[in-house]
Amino acid sequence: MHSASAQEPSAAKPDGGWQALADILKKLEPSVDTSLPETPVQASIRINQLIASGKFQQALNEIEKKQPTVSYMEQPGTDVQLRFLRARALTGLGRTAEAIDVYQDMTSKYPELAEPWNNMATLQLKDGLLDLANESLRMAISINPQYGIAHRNLGLVQLIMANHSFDQAVLNGVTGAATQAAATKRIINGN
Repeated sequence: MHSASAQEPSAAKPDGGWQALADILKKLEPSVDTSLPETPVQASIRINQLIASGKFQQALNEIEKKQPTVSYMEQPGTDVQLRFLRARALTGLGRTAEAIDVYQDMTSKYPELAEPWNNMATLQLKDGLLDLANESLRMAISINPQYGIAHRNLGLVQLIMANHSFDQAVLNGVTGAATQAAATKRIINGN
């Protein structure tokens, strides 16, 4: 009889003891999140996709969550990428002055990079700040003389400046200036 009563509890569990094993395994499960954290590269790709799809505010919110945890001295690659993404998101939101400030800050923290100077120049150009754009592009080229995009942008800024000068010459009655003004406008417009 003793053996019959020992089998009664297992008879009460039709699963043959699997539930007990499941309960033990449940107790052994980690109580913390064991998923792998997002790498800086994965975060940059994800935020870049937000910007590319026009979700500028969402991207900016994500950047602002990550930036305080990233030191530009300890993680310069991640920091610089977040700063570039921040400036792009601000530009997308029409907050050009703030984006220029981000690029300006980058030029002092990362003086070896030509890209912040070039990107800042494009925003300065959009704001009609031709002299500043010209100076910024010259800085980009002095840092990286092989930076083709900066050379092209400098050429465009100089064409726009030349066009303004030709327009002033036209207003002052200089013969032939109208032809030169028209020629520079065609080049600027890609015609």
